Amino acid sequence: MIVLHDELIIGIDLGGTNIKGALVDSGGHIISKQKAATLANTGPRAVAERISRIIGDLESQAAAAGKKVAGIGVGIPGQADQTRGTVFFAPNLHWRDVPLVEYLRSRTILPVYLENDANAAALGEQWLGAGRGSVNMVMITIGTGIGGGLILNGSLYSGTNGSAGEVGHMVIDPDGPLCSCGQRGCLETLTSATAMVRMAKEAIDQGKKTILAREENLEARDIVMAAQAEDKVALLIIDVAARYLGMGLGNVINLFNPDTIVIGGGVSKAGDILFEPLRREAVKRSLEAPARVVKIVPAELGNDAGCIGAAKLVLLTAD
Repeated sequence: MIVLHDELIIGIDLGGTNIKGALVDSGGHIISKQKAATLANTGPRAVAERISRIIGDLESQAAAAGKKVAGIGVGIPGQADQTRGTVFFAPNLHWRDVPLVEYLRSRTILPVYLENDANAAALGEQWLGAGRGSVNMVMITIGTGIGGGLILNGSLYSGTNGSAGEVGHMVIDPDGPLCSCGQRGCLETLTSATAMVRMAKEAIDQGKKTILAREENLEARDIVMAAQAEDKVALLIIDVAARYLGMGLGNVINLFNPDTIVIGGGVSKAGDILFEPLRREAVKRSLEAPARVVKIVPAELGNDAGCIGAAKLVLLTAD
């Protein structure tokens, strides 16, 4: 399949909370966006139906503009088996061996390509974001969990069966909190948005003085905003999360010797209060030679990285 210059692509970013979709041109520019709640507790078929509705809406918009859609790229929060078109394991959705491509193909004649969401975000950031020009790049996404995407020698590295880059399940503290994968002390139990909210609630329950106690439905962005307002509890949470993430990145730096590590997700907007302790800890935990050359930078594409990267996946697969 060849993607023509004037054809459009649909990029889908399936997250634990929301499904985001975008109509993207061959240069990576977003033409239109759609969004819906994931509602993972309703089951895989119901989630696939919501994805299909977004795809249908975007296809209609393309048709109204007189444009053809070449294909659909889908980023999923877990391990993708591209050969079978299945979600092998997505712990935050509680999915295992879900034939997602089959579900979606029952509603569209377009080719559907599956990839891990952090891998998709890595493709997006390398293409048009903070990783432009990078040859060896690691993408870390901080959300409901912690995702990792690897660009090695200029190309996406997925591993033997699509499972590479799961840095969120690197064990940092074997006596730490229980992870959705069944292990204890995985990186995402210590530094994800979910982990930060858990730490904030624990502090509130302990009676610590914080403006976070005013929030009824506490989210990680509330913690970031409170930290920027110099709330002591929020600052401590960000610092703890940054140091744990720095430990994980020290391992990543030693293992892959990347030129760039891109940090994405809403928490990455915290700025220096996150990145200063994070960089300090990462350098402390890594060897001098690889630490000297790596840049640790915030993502540039924001919430669009996953959709743009999913669209890039279609272009790469088509080639």
